[in-house]
Amino acid sequence: MPSINYPFPEPKNEAERAANRQAADDYQRQEEEAATLLHLAAGLPPVAPELLLEQVRLDLTTAGLHVAPPAPLSDEGQGGVVAYIDDHGQVVVDWLPHARLDRAALDMVEADRTEDEAVVRYEMVRSAMETALGTILTGFDYITRRPDVGFGHIVLDHTR
Repeated sequence: MPSINYPFPEPKNEAERAANRQAADDYQRQEEEAATLLHLAAGLPPVAPELLLEQVRLDLTTAGLHVAPPAPLSDEGQGGVVAYIDDHGQVVVDWLPHARLDRAALDMVEADRTEDEAVVRYEMVRSAMETALGTILTGFDYITRRPDVGFGHIVLDHTR
């Protein structure tokens, strides 16, 4: 049985022991309710990708992020959070640096100057935003996985 966060780790009197018993009972009830809900959810069809995408966009906006429109960004488009349905019908959330940083880093990589400041900045921004997006999605109770190739997060499910 997982550890329970008892209100009184070392009870000193009967009232504290009673509070701990109540906490254990509450924990057990919550575990049973969760098991029941998981059993019921197993019989439900998966959420349509379009509905999941809209929920993801809403939650990312609620977190304070500006989510780029569904249409592809142009060369003049600014970077930021993108959420879309890929060719496999999966919801993907990713971060795109502004085209200016993207082009500068690509130019340096093509010139075999991978230690250049633009490349270092690009990689630092990508890494920070990948971590941030993963943390935000997890905080909104999404189950995600990393794509086999490239960046971003594939949203598999919403646990609520």
